[in-house]
Amino acid sequence: MLSCTFVLFAAVSCKKETKLDAPVPQVAELASDGFTVEWMPVEGASEYVYVLDEGAEQRTAECSVSFTGLGSGEHAVKVKATAAGCIDSDWGEVVADIEEASLAMSLAYVEDGAFNIEFVPSEDVETIRYAVVSAVSMPLAESLLAFEEGTLEGIEETDAVSVPVVRDSIGPYAVYAKGITASGIESETQYSQIMAFGAGLTVERFDLVAIDLTATIHDESLASSGLLVVSKMVLAELGMSIEELTETYASFGMVTPIPDGETGIVALNGYEDYDYIMGVAGFDASGNYVSCGSFSFHSDFADESLPLPGDMTIDVSEITESTARVKYVMGENTRAYYQAVMTVADYNELVEYGATLPDYDNPEDYVRDYVAVYGTTLFADDDYVWPNLLSGTDYVAVGYPMNGNGTFGYGASAKAEFTTAGTAPASVKGQSPVSRKTNVIRPLTLQEIKEVLGK
Repeated sequence: MLSCTFVLFAAVSCKKETKLDAPVPQVAELASDGFTVEWMPVEGASEYVYVLDEGAEQRTAECSVSFTGLGSGEHAVKVKATAAGCIDSDWGEVVADIEEASLAMSLAYVEDGAFNIEFVPSEDVETIRYAVVSAVSMPLAESLLAFEEGTLEGIEETDAVSVPVVRDSIGPYAVYAKGITASGIESETQYSQIMAFGAGLTVERFDLVAIDLTATIHDESLASSGLLVVSKMVLAELGMSIEELTETYASFGMVTPIPDGETGIVALNGYEDYDYIMGVAGFDASGNYVSCGSFSFHSDFADESLPLPGDMTIDVSEITESTARVKYVMGENTRAYYQAVMTVADYNELVEYGATLPDYDNPEDYVRDYVAVYGTTLFADDDYVWPNLLSGTDYVAVGYPMNGNGTFGYGASAKAEFTTAGTAPASVKGQSPVSRKTNVIRPLTLQEIKEVLGK
């Protein structure tokens, strides 16, 4: 930016009727909603008067002025020099042309593994910069930032308004794009997502703990989609393909259909650098299994900047001989938590067993890992009446909160003890944690799959 300070020091008093030279303004910086105009200092001038688009006169002692919040098209700026005792200069004028940098984008399913990107650029857009990435290769916020910074792997440029995309996998894919004018003005980034399969899903959020997703149907013959998740290690031990496993589960009604537009959550194991594979099933309007696709994804690494979860509270009320209402309230920064209700006798037995294991400095951490496998994973506050409790028995409700880092981001555990009404049975040991069903999809274990296949 030019400075007029030295001119003010060197200014001399104008002789009567002396007319100042006219400034010669030039456009120095051009943006999508404004621009900067600069000019060389005029000898003898103490101020400059400028006007934008026939608006009101403004004054400045600087040799530049910036304008923002403007629409596309031509904008005229005129500037004149002025000083006490001098005749104002003639107007110097410049026209800035703000190019319209806007872009619309849509994705159209073609067939399994293939889709088209359709662009609608504004007239001034000459180049379209875009990238197609896995929606579960890295958190969406991170891939968006990398695209904005130009560091995202796979960024390409095109001047075509339709781009075919063919991949070996069905997705899900995140697509980022922006339009660029001849002068380098960039549009806002456009974002969309697609599953290159007739019945699939789009990802709302992804971290070490879970995938938040929405069912998306592209094929009119399908009405819903369903899915199951296993680790690649488990699948290798089974010696089955994910398509075979998905078809087996879906054909026997063990994959719950998710209607188009409805949401679901896939609870992951909270492991870093871990390989998963997901089977996606398509169902017709009657709920019959029709087709299957699959895709692989890899968990990221823990985010050390995430704060640990705040304290969780557990409140137990309305206790009867066989039921109890247990309310879980998450603390701040909690992504998910494991919960379970078990007898105090079983809880103590687990702690005692944890004390015999060298991997646990705190034996109660073994209970946490036990509940992670045999308990329930939840992602919101819970108010639930637990059924099938034993009468006259001491119980404990436990909760283990975590942030988005999963096992690397546990908060303080929560625990609440209560006793059911009535007479206690002869023995309360050896009881499994009280089970409950939720809409959270968890990765299948090798033992679970073998039990299903054995039946």
